[in-house]
Amino acid sequence: MFFVNENIPEFSVSEISNEIKKSLEGEFGYVKVRGEVSGLKISKNGIVYLSLKEEKDLINAVIWPDTYRHLTVIPEEGLEVIASGRITTYSKGISTYQIHIESIELAGEGVLKAKFEKLKQQLLAEGLFDEIHKKILPKYPKSIAIVTSLTGSVIRDILKVFNDNGYPCDVSIIDVSVQGEKCPIEISEVIYRLNNLNPDVSIKPDIILVARGGGSYEDLWGFNDETLVRSIFNSGIPVVSAIGHETDISLIDLVADFRAATPTAAANKIFPKIDEIYSKINSYENRLNIFIQDKIKKTWLNLNYFKQSFSIIGKSYLQEKLLRFSGVFGRLSKKSLEDNIDKKASRLIYSQNLLFLGANKIISVKDSYSISASNNLNFHSKNIITDRKNKIHSMSRLLGSLDYKNILNRGYAVIKSPDDIIISSLKDAEDHQSMRVIFSDGKLDVTNKRK
Repeated sequence: MFFVNENIPEFSVSEISNEIKKSLEGEFGYVKVRGEVSGLKISKNGIVYLSLKEEKDLINAVIWPDTYRHLTVIPEEGLEVIASGRITTYSKGISTYQIHIESIELAGEGVLKAKFEKLKQQLLAEGLFDEIHKKILPKYPKSIAIVTSLTGSVIRDILKVFNDNGYPCDVSIIDVSVQGEKCPIEISEVIYRLNNLNPDVSIKPDIILVARGGGSYEDLWGFNDETLVRSIFNSGIPVVSAIGHETDISLIDLVADFRAATPTAAANKIFPKIDEIYSKINSYENRLNIFIQDKIKKTWLNLNYFKQSFSIIGKSYLQEKLLRFSGVFGRLSKKSLEDNIDKKASRLIYSQNLLFLGANKIISVKDSYSISASNNLNFHSKNIITDRKNKIHSMSRLLGSLDYKNILNRGYAVIKSPDDIIISSLKDAEDHQSMRVIFSDGKLDVTNKRK
């Protein structure tokens, strides 16, 4: 029989709730809890409700509006965080405890995701992921380099596809670390060496396959390395990435020339199936044979047509030439030759007569022009001479009327000074002692008595 200790104190619901609250808050106070954000909700009044989850365990949490506005990391569904706050209880409706979150920081995978997103945006802005930079994979490669770990199952899966597909090509396997700090360094060095192989010693691969199996976000983190991303971008050889499962996206998947969902899918992409190649060859061969046979049939038909056409055209041509020859032979008889010579002689005489008539007519016309021009010249010359004589006679008469000697003949005289200057007034005469008077028949020297 079960006995209850009667000395146990009795509490009301409120009293026990308050005691638990004091005990819980006193024991833990301010705590940091790491977990994954789950069940995120924001109420109309701005209060944020969420849970911090780890596998099957979870703790409820609340963020007040003023605190939420000042958070440096905003909680998101599925984000792994470290929440700092105070443990408290809540007894309204149902007794529970929760964390009043005052700050949040990223934890584990959350930190890596933040770095991933930041580097992704940087490289995206630089254009490293642009489709224009993607190189086309050779359809039938001669040499392929597989960069992966020899200890995992990935290489076995790839080689199985290679053997099953039966495509003949050279395959090189380069063992590298696919996890940890060495992973991006070793893969970057391999890509550089493959691009700088000496052509006299080795043959460059047509495709580089970088592959690794699944793993956690931290396990695959090496494939988000900036140096590795840039080495793939700068590779002159096309690079195929096959990292993790289909849902695992790394930065080298974004920069690679082709991203395969899994290593097996990548192998089926780069190793063609030999049966499909043979099938295509047979199909092309059949189509080529049909094309050739069709061409031969058409050529024979055209040849027969040309033979018949040539025979008909040749006979018609010969008949036409014979008829023309007969006509020409008939026209070449003696009588026709004599008639032809007479016609030529008549045309020659007629042409000579026309030439003589034309020449005489031209000469006659030229003579008429010459006589008319001579008469016109004589007529105009006589008129010009008569006109010139009349003008000379008029000018002679005018000159004679102006000659001072003719004036002297009419009883006038000219008085000059001793220095042969004409004296035309009494005033001028008074200035001279002697003067010379010139008459029409002589000269006379006189003395000025007034002087």
